[in-house]
Amino acid sequence: AWDNASNRLCRIADAAELCRSVHPDQRYVMQASEAVQEVAAYMGDVNLDRTMYEGMLRAEQAEEFQRMPFEARAVLHHMRVSMEREGVHLPDVEKALCLELLEREQQLSFDILQRQEQLRRSVDGVSGLASHEDDGAWIPRSSVEIALGQGASRLRTRTSARGGEVFIPADSAFADQVLRLVPCSTSRRLVFEANQASDRLGAEQMAELLSVRQQLARLRGYSTWNAYAQREALLSTPERVERFLGAAFERLRPGFEEDVRALASEKERLGLGGGKLEAWDIPMVFWKCRESHAKEEARVSEYLTYASLMRGVDLILSRLLGLSFQQQRPDPGEVWHESVQKYTLRAKDVVLGVLYLDPFARPGKVLESAQYTLQGSKQLDSGERQIPTTTLVYSLPHGAAGLTLSCASTFMHEIGHAVHSLLSETTYQHLSGTRGTIDFVEFPSHLFEHFVRDRDCLATYAAHARTGAPMPRSVQQQSRLRFAHFEAMQQLMYGALDQAFYSYVPSTGRPAASDVEVHLATSLGRFQLESACGGFGGSCASLLGLLRPSKFDHLVHYGGSYYCYLFCRALSAHVWERAFRDDPFASDPGRRLREFLREGSVVQSLGAIEALLPAEAGGFRAEDVPLDALVQQLQGQ
Repeated sequence: AWDNASNRLCRIADAAELCRSVHPDQRYVMQASEAVQEVAAYMGDVNLDRTMYEGMLRAEQAEEFQRMPFEARAVLHHMRVSMEREGVHLPDVEKALCLELLEREQQLSFDILQRQEQLRRSVDGVSGLASHEDDGAWIPRSSVEIALGQGASRLRTRTSARGGEVFIPADSAFADQVLRLVPCSTSRRLVFEANQASDRLGAEQMAELLSVRQQLARLRGYSTWNAYAQREALLSTPERVERFLGAAFERLRPGFEEDVRALASEKERLGLGGGKLEAWDIPMVFWKCRESHAKEEARVSEYLTYASLMRGVDLILSRLLGLSFQQQRPDPGEVWHESVQKYTLRAKDVVLGVLYLDPFARPGKVLESAQYTLQGSKQLDSGERQIPTTTLVYSLPHGAAGLTLSCASTFMHEIGHAVHSLLSETTYQHLSGTRGTIDFVEFPSHLFEHFVRDRDCLATYAAHARTGAPMPRSVQQQSRLRFAHFEAMQQLMYGALDQAFYSYVPSTGRPAASDVEVHLATSLGRFQLESACGGFGGSCASLLGLLRPSKFDHLVHYGGSYYCYLFCRALSAHVWERAFRDDPFASDPGRRLREFLREGSVVQSLGAIEALLPAEAGGFRAEDVPLDALVQQLQGQ
């Protein structure tokens, strides 16, 4: 009965969430937003129903509980824990505090994300925001006139002893252009330092969010927000997360230092000065390297079209999983835009799930890539099965335009989420598909990225946009990400930043933003680079410019869990290498994968993932996930 009620509410709320995110008609957006808020308010009341909560407790404590199917026990446990999140089990005074903190957390999260989005979109970096008008840098006008062109005329100007100067607002599009395009090292340094300077309002908001979440964690019986966020994860404690990040750093450091030396050499070749590579050199050197390889990237992208990727999806479904996608015409009013496509996932004539695909960019569409579950798998009281239904949203170019390798990987990543949702055959919808802990549900999507990242696999379906010719070997060799260790190290350091941020517990009250910054600098300082590394010796975080939490919105979305991206990347690389690489579409690993996906998120364990592997390739603890395959992939092997 509880899952039936939850199912009805989720079907309303999930459809409304999709509608308010993608519908082009603002009337629908407004109505959908009201529906989301109404359901959320109702669920807030339900989660504080003491009678319902005590019924769940009695059910878990009854003798019959252990005789119930595993999924039923797991769903009941998760429902009870969800109610405790709202404080239903606490004494009245603590419950009132919990609700007050939850409301403040929600408002802070909204304010932080909205402000960050405004900063990204603002032309001058400060319009309409609370940032100080002097957050930025004055630099010589002569150093930017060529790079900024007519845009320089829109900037504030002044005359100083050094001559004419323009003001570059921090965190603006102009600041990005200066860092990528202006040869003058001094100008780039000034703008970089302005970007790294304390964002007072943003830092204060993040410090308050930290304080609120640490209080919530303690009310729920956990020492820190990290411990709370990781309570049911594969890496179930902060100590295990730290062990994984430390091991990954040691394995990635040699390749990262090699990338840094290569960037330093490239800096000297470009005439930007020799010696030490500085943090403000990196955007420009990366940009110049990309320009020098533009023809190679363009050749690869000619084979990475939407049509090619959909051929790859068809291969995965038909050859690996023994299934098929069949496109159907939507009924009138069924979809929100004429470009939305409808597919049914089938095993012969049996419909397993429904996918709505909204692939192309259009005016007003802001989402780059996202997956929305509309209804989960569920056994209905009538005996019929509720068909899982999900939506993928992208903003791909129309027609035969090519995609970057990164964009193609993201496309297949979201396909992995969709297939996980659509193949679920759970009795209850509560743990169907991707409704699980994040370092478990991100595994299938990362595994699916390898259908693009593996060059041999990609060549089996990638075809030229105009001629239809298969991808030649010469182009296959170009289909790899350059400076791959650098990108992986950034991901690792963001995970370390997240862990450091939510490990800080102030001794009294709300922490000062400056105290948080000192804690982060100390915590991240242990990730040191050799002085021979491109002339750079010191903290990896300072080279990457990662010490500003107010710029990292994933601290709001994935607080305490951002490590999962590198973890699932390493875990999926190991599984791909040992179970799929030799024959990505073989039936035996395909059978095991389908069985794994059929369970949804009911069995969220490393053992469930290890079942995809040959026996000799498993048997490790989550924090000791083998890293050899990831390192080999980063080296282009």
